[in-house]
Amino acid sequence: MEVFETPLPGVGSRYEFTTAAGDRIAVVARRDRRREFVLYDEEDPDACRASVELTGEESAVVVELLGGTKLTERLVDLRHEVEGLAIEWVTMPDATGLTGRTIGDGRLRTATGASVVAVIRGGNSIPGPGPEFGFEAGDVVLVIGSHASVQAANDLLTR
Repeated sequence: MEVFETPLPGVGSRYEFTTAAGDRIAVVARRDRRREFVLYDEEDPDACRASVELTGEESAVVVELLGGTKLTERLVDLRHEVEGLAIEWVTMPDATGLTGRTIGDGRLRTATGASVVAVIRGGNSIPGPGPEFGFEAGDVVLVIGSHASVQAANDLLTR
């Protein structure tokens, strides 16, 4: 299946594809995390038959319901596109490392150069956690940076 991406300056991006049944669908991904699903009219390809706007939180729920594997696949693609980029999922241990502490407490970015871009907790996605975010045992943390910085972040998070 081909997905066509169209940048929308100042807004975000639109992703379009055609289903096996022939329906044309688009997802408008806005910079503020809102998403709009658009179903195009069969007779007029420029007209919208229906659309639904979702908040960032609602979008995250839909991603979980549909399965987040495409995110993982896209991150793997991104790793190949950006030379030297490392991406790692780190599972927080029961009682060591930064478990029970915040991102800010660990000074993760300052100490390692790597960034925490998302956390999966109990089936819920938490994209872009801030420095006040507290890690819990079992959290799965998405870390991005250079190979060395990701390794250092893994060590800080888990040891």
